[in-house]
Amino acid sequence: MVSVVPRSFSMPSPSAKQELQLNELGSLTDAVEPFARLLSQTGHSVRLHCSIPMWSSPSDTCLDLHDLHDLRSRILLFIHDLLESLRAAGIPASYRLAPSNSSLCFICALPTELSAPKVRSAAVEILQNANIHAREKVLLADLECGPALIIS
Repeated sequence: MVSVVPRSFSMPSPSAKQELQLNELGSLTDAVEPFARLLSQTGHSVRLHCSIPMWSSPSDTCLDLHDLHDLRSRILLFIHDLLESLRAAGIPASYRLAPSNSSLCFICALPTELSAPKVRSAAVEILQNANIHAREKVLLADLECGPALIIS
């Protein structure tokens, strides 16, 4: 099941700002195959940038450290399932974990032309402006640099 959830925040861009559209993918298990298909369309190797929550203020999606630990555990399992799916499709894949102080996770393919700090700053802005108030949601964002997931 995919539904469109419009949000009114922008992705930083050198030339212009664009409105970001988020599509709900259901659960993490449901999101592995569609996201792997999107990433494998290029046919090139994939390096994932994954922001992992280490600490955050209490929010609707994360009340305490136990919730953060649960989210981190689910995300790491998802990343390994995603890598397995990409490698089964013949796409070499690796990942980079980046600590985050958000109660949300952000996963995207790291484009070779963008540096990690630029991707990190874009991810921080997206996560700060995301109005996600439910747990265990997976949202697909179509960014300039490619598809990305926001996970609560």
